[in-house]
Amino acid sequence: MPARKQFPTKLVHTLKTHNGPVNAVTFSSYPGTYVLTGSSDRAVHLSRAIPNKPGTETTSPIQKYEAHGYSVLDVAVAGDNSRFASVGGDRQVFLWDVEQGITVKRWSGHAARVEAVQFAGEGDSVVVSGSADTTINLWDTRSNSTKPIQTLTEASDTVSSIHVHTPTYSIASGSYDGRARIYDVRMGRTTVDVLAHPVTSVRCSTDGNALLASTLDSRIRMLDRTDGKLLQAFGNGDKGPGKTGYRNSELRIRSAFAKGDAIVLSGSETDKEDRSAQAYVYAWDVVSGELVASVPAGEGVKVVSCVAWNEKGGCWAGGCSDGAYFLASNLYPSFSFISSRAPREIPRSAASKSTAKAGSANR
Repeated sequence: MPARKQFPTKLVHTLKTHNGPVNAVTFSSYPGTYVLTGSSDRAVHLSRAIPNKPGTETTSPIQKYEAHGYSVLDVAVAGDNSRFASVGGDRQVFLWDVEQGITVKRWSGHAARVEAVQFAGEGDSVVVSGSADTTINLWDTRSNSTKPIQTLTEASDTVSSIHVHTPTYSIASGSYDGRARIYDVRMGRTTVDVLAHPVTSVRCSTDGNALLASTLDSRIRMLDRTDGKLLQAFGNGDKGPGKTGYRNSELRIRSAFAKGDAIVLSGSETDKEDRSAQAYVYAWDVVSGELVASVPAGEGVKVVSCVAWNEKGGCWAGGCSDGAYFLASNLYPSFSFISSRAPREIPRSAASKSTAKAGSANR
């Protein structure tokens, strides 16, 4: 069946518990029954990806993690769901224990806000962070050292996005110097694609052959990782149902691959001067570049800054400027992952707590 017919456009529910814009949204690792959101209200919220009761449009966060003193800008979940990392304006990298609800490590090697974070290495033994100080730091989660094990210094402006592609032992990064870089960890080699505009998001395809890069000229480009050739461009001239169509000219907007890499998914921003405009989430066919869907985020929502796709559940989530995140699925209420709970997806003790306060074994 064509991707257009299968792509989820039905908004299942909206959860608004944050008191500031949602800057990061991610599903828990397989099967992805839960969602983590990071916000400018300095908190990370853990929520169910489905409502508490079938037929309702809202749900409540299971837990609130509060240790940041500044905006939370990105969140990453470990493969076994026992830990997650968060970063933001604190200039620190926080490593959390989900079950205990405390930070077990805090690394302070950056000189400016930290924009991006990912897990890497065997057993997620490494945390990778990208910062406005133009560096990428690699941290050993098994060591008591407070210093990075490696620092990548090739960028000349803010590192806004990183993506670790484990099968190819590579780290992709996007920065405001208009470059998308891929670091081959095994070979010690770096490749650079010049995009001429600040890069706000990077994402590798599942097979590692393509790189998706969003830039502040309201375009998303898919590049061949081998030679940097432009495979497809999205967003250029796509007006959709809104007055301005896909727009990304000022803010950090995340994009992602969806539906087995058959779809490109992205949030958007609106013209600040147009008070009646609302933001949309856009989806394009990877092969043709054709606009497949445009889903309105709701009245009053000016920015959808982040999106995440759940392959197992066939659904996606978007984070909004009004402090809400929403979930879209054509399968609701029969989500395929409801009865497929991972052994340690979310520990029961975490679900019993309402708020996790700051606590750390390594400050």
